[in-house]
This record gives sequence, C-alpha cells and structure tokens, in this order.
Amino acid sequence: MMRILSTGKAAFAGLSALCLATAAQAETLRIEGLYAARADDIAEIQSIAIDRFGGSDGTALAFAIEDKLNNIEIDGASYFKIMTGRSAIEPEGTLSGTATAGVEEYPTTAYRDRCVERNDKGKCEKRKSIEVSCLKRVIDFQAQIRMSRFSNGQTIYSDRKSNSDEQTVCGRKESFASSEEVIRRMIDSAAYAVRRDLAPIERLQNIRVLESRKGMDKATAKFFKAAVKMTKTDEQEACRMWDEVAANGSAHVSIAFNRGLCAEKAGALDMALAFYDEAGQLTGNKSEIGQAIRRVEDRQRARDDMDLRYARSESVEALATAESN
Repeated sequence: MMRILSTGKAAFAGLSALCLATAAQAETLRIEGLYAARADDIAEIQSIAIDRFGGSDGTALAFAIEDKLNNIEIDGASYFKIMTGRSAIEPEGTLSGTATAGVEEYPTTAYRDRCVERNDKGKCEKRKSIEVSCLKRVIDFQAQIRMSRFSNGQTIYSDRKSNSDEQTVCGRKESFASSEEVIRRMIDSAAYAVRRDLAPIERLQNIRVLESRKGMDKATAKFFKAAVKMTKTDEQEACRMWDEVAANGSAHVSIAFNRGLCAEKAGALDMALAFYDEAGQLTGNKSEIGQAIRRVEDRQRARDDMDLRYARSESVEALATAESN
C-alpha cells in the first residue's frame, strides 16, 4: 500500500488524470483507502508490551490480541512492534486487562411443534405448537482492556468489550452448541475490536454512483447517462466525462457527488469533501452524501495520524544518529 500523505505532500494534479482505469462493477467506483483507528491519541505508539491479563479467559484474550496486532501491516511494514516477556528495549505502551466468560443454565419453557394425534400405526396425523419444558443456556463474556504509556503510567486507552449468547434446547433432538467454541468466537471478536481501536485499517470498497438525472436538460442527461455506463469498463473516462459536464456549467447533485467519488478515489480528500458539500447544498438529505462525508473524514484522520507517526519516527531516528556521532 502506498504511504498516506498529507494534502501538502501529495498535490492534486488534475482529478481525471489521477483516477486509475480499472474494470469496475456496474455503476460503482472502486475506492481504496486507509481508515483511522477508533481510539484517539495513540497514533504515536509504535511498540506495545502485552502485560498481565487476569480472569478465567484473560490469557486467551491476551494471546488473541497479540496475534491480531502482530498481523497489522501498513506501508508493507509491521504497524506495531509487539513485545512479550523481558526486553532490553522499553515499550511505548503496555496492554493489560481482564476477561471472564460465565455459563449459566436454567429451566424455562418455549413453544415447539409437536405431534398431538397419532393413528393406530403410530403415524402422526396432527401437529401443534405447544409449550414444552426446556433448558436455556446463557454465556456472558466481559473484558476490560487498558493501555498505559510506559514512561509515566498514564492511561491512554481503556474500553470494555462485552458479548452474550443465549440458546434454548427442548427435548433430546436439540443440543447446545459447544460452549468452548462460542467463547472462542467471543474472544476473537473482542481481540479484533481492540485491533480496530488501536490501528488503522485499509479497505477496498465499490461505492455506487448516483444515477438520477432529474432536472437535467436532455443533452446533459444523455451525456451523464453515458458516463454512468462507462463506469462498468473505464472509471477514468467516466470521471473525465463528469468533469466535462461540470465544466459546461451544469450544477446537479448527481454530478457533484460522482465527482466527489472520483476525487475520493484519487486520494484528493479535501476536494472530495468540497464536492460532497456541494452535493449536499443541491439536495435535501441524501444518506449517501452523509456516508461519503464521514468516510472521507475518517480517511483524513488516518492521514493525519500517519503523518504524525512518520514525523515521530524520523525525529527518533535523527536523535539516535546524533547521539551515535
């Protein structure tokens, strides 16, 4: 993946020229980007020590989190350096927490389809939904995770992850799913949630373009429709065509929105927001516009975080070089 650069470092030199020609799915543009970590104020953390996790399932959660964090790669390099056990190098952050899954079973009732009438050969002739005695199992998972700055012990991330599973069985033909497997899935889900909290994620999405031509004159509508169709085979040309329509003075929500998608695709995030804002002013309340704005703002946060992270790395390297000379 290419390094995410700030707008100042990656000048936008022509929207249409930067849109890569790709084979797209029908009426969509292929959007690839880096989206920010959910937690704030941790972008500078590059090394993490996995500390003690208490509770009956704490060790399993610690291992799962370690695996998830170890597998993160941004710009072709590991995003975190994960440290376990003793190390001569001090980590920047330490993760600790607790995790416990409880299993409870208690009698209950539920409705099941049962045979209520049989013939003299034992064959069921009438079935009915009736209330029967059953057993309910509830698995409740609770985890608390905290990351502290190693240098001063300050808590910089803290969150609670919870999950639950209920299953009711009635009669000998029904059985509970493996509680161990259910708990394993809950632990994996919590570990992935921590991964999303602490690190950005790259996504590749096919975002649907707007196709409405309502309010366009006949010639503009025909050209716009051709641009929409072009997304199936040549996204770059579709973007060029929407630029051409706009250059001719046509103001329309679909044109502005689709140009926003083209800018977003090219990584010109500030320009994408400007187009989406224009689209919002040309219409009432379209959910696609709100989603697009949130998507771009998320990418802007990721860009800023990566700039901060790279700047800190360069500063640390410069200091180490100066000290060695």
